Amino acid sequence: MKKYYLYLVLVIGLVSCGIKVSKNPEILIKETELYSEKIDAEKSLESEITEGALTDAEGFKDIGKFKSTVYFNKSTKELLKITNVETTDKTVTENYYFKNNRLSYFDSHSGNSKPKKVYLSNGKVVSSENISSQEQKLFIAKAKRFQKEFNETH
Repeated sequence: MKKYYLYLVLVIGLVSCGIKVSKNPEILIKETELYSEKIDAEKSLESEITEGALTDAEGFKDIGKFKSTVYFNKSTKELLKITNVETTDKTVTENYYFKNNRLSYFDSHSGNSKPKKVYLSNGKVVSSENISSQEQKLFIAKAKRFQKEFNETH
């Protein structure tokens, strides 16, 4: 009888607190890759392009140019992807993918260098390739700035 009560307390504790089920990182990466491929293949997305000059830290000298393209669902105004191309002495292409109003995937490539990738789930980094934690923070902050700008204009 004592075991029965102990078992009952354990079951009630597990049910009331909930059992956290987390997905395997490999599964999350695959789901994210499939999602980004779906966004890339979607032809009905609305897009808007912004172009301009890149300046030095003081904002006086032009050091290059940028071209930023946002892709979103026209009816819901949901931001799905941003492609940002920055050209200075080299060209860097960054792709930011959003799902449920959160950054879900980022990749950046330049010339022959290995692409930098960051996979996120619910705002947390799940996996990354060829990128330091400091660079991750910078790109995630940049994605938030892009997203904020989009939300303010749409």
